[in-house]
Amino acid sequence: MKKIILCGLLATSLSMANSFGEIGLGYSKGNNSDNFVTLHGELKVLGNMGARLEYTKNISENPEFSKEDISRYGLFATYTLPILPSVSLTPKFGLIKTDGSFKVFDTLSTLNKSSTTFTYGMELNYDFNDNMSAFVGYTDYGDNFDIKEFDTSKLDSANYTFGIKIHL
Repeated sequence: MKKIILCGLLATSLSMANSFGEIGLGYSKGNNSDNFVTLHGELKVLGNMGARLEYTKNISENPEFSKEDISRYGLFATYTLPILPSVSLTPKFGLIKTDGSFKVFDTLSTLNKSSTTFTYGMELNYDFNDNMSAFVGYTDYGDNFDIKEFDTSKLDSANYTFGIKIHL
């Protein structure tokens, strides 16, 4: 009986949403000219509320380090709020885990840093049709890295993102 009720609730919540999920690909140009790519997958769990997984990776090197490897993994709760027929806002909040690995010039050592913080963001969506939309978003990653003896203020947080979403 519990399984039947659970399946009924799931089917009802999926039928209330405009789509049952989405995948997205975004690009960020950081303040210090670093390039970041973001991939996300979202499942609508009740109406326009969703659960999103995000992965962000830098694809350029920082001139202060010989190698910079920053990855972000996020779990967000989202709500898509329709404003006009083809325009909507998506606020999001959740947890982000940031992993960094840095190789410093002229040394053999590698510095590693990891942190998990609460974060929030907002996206403005424009629907081209029922299956595809463009978005511009902001996520507050903050200053997560505090590495001993190194100035990390030159590391980008890549807060502004633009890209496309495919609705499933």
